[in-house]
Amino acid sequence: MQFLNPAAFYLLGVIPIIVLLHFLKLRRYSYLVPSIIHWLSTDEDRRANVPFQRLRNLLLPLLQVLFLLLLTFSVARPVLRRPGFIPGKAIIIVDNSASMSSKEMGQTRLSLAKQAALAQIQQISPGGGMMLMTTQAAVPTGSGEGADTYIQQAFTTDTEQLRIAIENISSTHAPRNLRPVFDAVTRYADSPQDTVFFISDTFEDLPNISQSLHKVAVGGDAENVGIVLLSVDSIEDRYEVLVRIQNFTDTTREFKVQLAVENSPLDDRDVSIPPAETKSVLFSGNPSGLEGKVISVHLGIEDDFPLDNAASAILSGVSPLRILLISDNQKSLLPELLRTYGKHVELGMVDPADYHGTGDADVAIFDGGTVAGREAFGSFSETDARTHLVFINPGSNLPFMQGDTSSVETNNGLTRVVKTDDSHPLMAGVSLQGLQVRESMYRNLPLWGYSLVETEKGSLIWLGTEADTRFLVFEFDAFNPEISSFAVTIPTGPLFVYQCLSWLEAGTATFQPIVLQEARTRHAFQAGEQVIIALKNRDAPLHVQKPDETVVALNSSIFTGTDQIGVYTLFADDGRELERFTVNLLDPAESALSHSRIIQEEETSAALETNLQPIAQEVWRFPAMLAFGVLLIEWWFYHRDRL
Repeated sequence: MQFLNPAAFYLLGVIPIIVLLHFLKLRRYSYLVPSIIHWLSTDEDRRANVPFQRLRNLLLPLLQVLFLLLLTFSVARPVLRRPGFIPGKAIIIVDNSASMSSKEMGQTRLSLAKQAALAQIQQISPGGGMMLMTTQAAVPTGSGEGADTYIQQAFTTDTEQLRIAIENISSTHAPRNLRPVFDAVTRYADSPQDTVFFISDTFEDLPNISQSLHKVAVGGDAENVGIVLLSVDSIEDRYEVLVRIQNFTDTTREFKVQLAVENSPLDDRDVSIPPAETKSVLFSGNPSGLEGKVISVHLGIEDDFPLDNAASAILSGVSPLRILLISDNQKSLLPELLRTYGKHVELGMVDPADYHGTGDADVAIFDGGTVAGREAFGSFSETDARTHLVFINPGSNLPFMQGDTSSVETNNGLTRVVKTDDSHPLMAGVSLQGLQVRESMYRNLPLWGYSLVETEKGSLIWLGTEADTRFLVFEFDAFNPEISSFAVTIPTGPLFVYQCLSWLEAGTATFQPIVLQEARTRHAFQAGEQVIIALKNRDAPLHVQKPDETVVALNSSIFTGTDQIGVYTLFADDGRELERFTVNLLDPAESALSHSRIIQEEETSAALETNLQPIAQEVWRFPAMLAFGVLLIEWWFYHRDRL
């Protein structure tokens, strides 16, 4: 505490005078008596003892001294210096990811985060303002989202607007993805004085930013058992539903796992999972009458996080895979290899001279091992754009790179594989290191090209997606044993071909993921994942109905509004239901409900105070009001015998 007028304390010198006057003051009272003869003998004693007898009534001088003290304190103008506002601009980021829906003591973590955010808006800088952002943009549109969609309230000094924006923050079912929102923060917080507050239940894997970041922790330990994997598939004459359940508690949990079809019970299992362990449960049966219906799994348990207690997927039938092979190589092993991919393969073969388009084929394979095969590429047209293409030893005749043959070179010498992308799902279990090739081509890949296998000269096998068409290119005659041993290498050759066919087949689905993942269920996605909606001959507008029954327009081929867990339905403009897909959490990191109280409350407060601009607040009114009250009491006490 400081004083703006410390000279006022000289008034305290009046206190001894008040005390002295009180002791020296003589009080005389008038009494009617018949005689004073009895008082004469005590007159001398009275004169000597008067000062000490005044001590019997000290309340009046004490009130007078207290009044003077308070008056002096008020005239000295005391000042309290405390943290008042944040210098520069401030950005509050509220975590509204899936784990913030966890309930604790009747409140969700998101509710606690909102309370913490409301406590911060009183520190708005008059010159900078405060912005409110969330980690998940709950935008119901199908396209066009950008950094601005994370903003709930732009910079403002209006605390009422901020309060309303905080109260309107909605929960989402998507896992945390902090990179986009923190990238946006770096664009809006452009001064060293700007401050960022991040309110969350965990601070793991935070992106690095140059601005001052204050972490506000909410939530604590929570009990949860959740589904972390769901696989639904039709295999020949049966369905298989594999569900993996993880116990995130420290006690053994016993409960029932129920399998349902369109919310009607179908089967169930009793399971017991030890603490911190995972158990898989397999359901299998006759798929008759179940194709195209929603298969869901429910855990018969109550915990703090119900979002991962259920998961669902569409039981897709085995659709035929139509493959067109354009080749005149009668000795190739490729046709038989394609047939062994599955009973649902419909293989058509055509001589390059008779090729006039891919027709309704899902995959077209151009075997360019012969000159005639390479010439067939010239017949490829835009009408075939929905067919996924495989080119084997195409030379310089790739249709999407016509006119750009200067970057294509032929290598007639022996070369070997030096690098493979083992992290890509197509390369899972495939070992091509050391594979030798006698003749190959290499070229500068297009921007959308992705190299899987490389030699010293360049890419040997690469893939890409352009305008909804998937491409796979072998820059050598892969199925000619005189050129390489690729086709006869067991199991590498067949395994790689099967995985490539699976990737191409996934590209024929109506709903496709942006990022290729191994062994995933068709038409089942994770919350927050972008979904490619690929429909042939799509002209009329489309709409998507979300699990909460809200309907949003699909403005592009990529749908990003997967912020809710449940079943999504694709509708045509005339109201016809086209297809459905499901969205699940299936994220062990979110289900773990981890919390990071790495900053104690005292440390957080100290850090905040260090960063806040101090305010000098005068408090002289409070002692002045108290002095006035003491004066009234003293007046009453002095006149109490006369009232």
